[in-house]
Amino acid sequence: MVNEKNTPDIRHEDSVKGEYFDVSHIDKFNAHYNVIFGKRSNGKTYSVLKKAVYKYAESGEQTAYLRRYREDFKGKRGATMFDALIANDEIRKATNGKWDTIKFYSDRWYFAKRSEEDDRLVSDSTPFCYAFSLAQMEHDKSTSYPMITTVIFDEFISRIGYLPDEFVLFMNVLSTIIRQRDNVRIYMLGNTVNKYCPYFQEMGLKHVEDMESGKIDIYSYGDSKLKVAVERTPDHNIEGRKSEVYFAFDNP
Repeated sequence: MVNEKNTPDIRHEDSVKGEYFDVSHIDKFNAHYNVIFGKRSNGKTYSVLKKAVYKYAESGEQTAYLRRYREDFKGKRGATMFDALIANDEIRKATNGKWDTIKFYSDRWYFAKRSEEDDRLVSDSTPFCYAFSLAQMEHDKSTSYPMITTVIFDEFISRIGYLPDEFVLFMNVLSTIIRQRDNVRIYMLGNTVNKYCPYFQEMGLKHVEDMESGKIDIYSYGDSKLKVAVERTPDHNIEGRKSEVYFAFDNP
């Protein structure tokens, strides 16, 4: 938790407006934490998952995908997590054709490909992404993850409430993953369903509710090297999409 002696300094930057969110812009600030929130279905999760795929393909660095509950990624939810990337042929592009799909097994995601001989799904021996849940973090404390350099906390802004001492649980998960390293980058993704959440207070993000779309705030914390980048994403022309006709009710 940010205390009065460590009140963060802040500077403001402009984001880049396009049809969909692009994580490469906020990455330019090289922040330890990247808090990204905005309207639903603007490509936040897609862009960061794509970064995870290419990072493993290029350097072998792995990703942690974090949700509040295990139910948020088990079964069909986990199996379809990367479907949009598969449909856009990003797995094949990232691996130069070696793999073209993804297999989800035992809370892990692997690059995979269909065998031409028997149509069996053949997967890589090492996962490129691990799933974690805040509610079950006790089960992961004794495991080491030295190759994880990216943490994605999806849906960190909750519509229905938070776990008791959730920020402490989040810090404990990060501690399990990071250990004694300083090369891990954290992405916290949320939709503007409810801008109030405990993370803003605990991290000293006092200007979130006043942020305009398309802005990035950079927080620094006294003599610490800690840097937090907060982006309220542009609207990305969501109103101009064909699907908008289904949601045109007069209800703010």
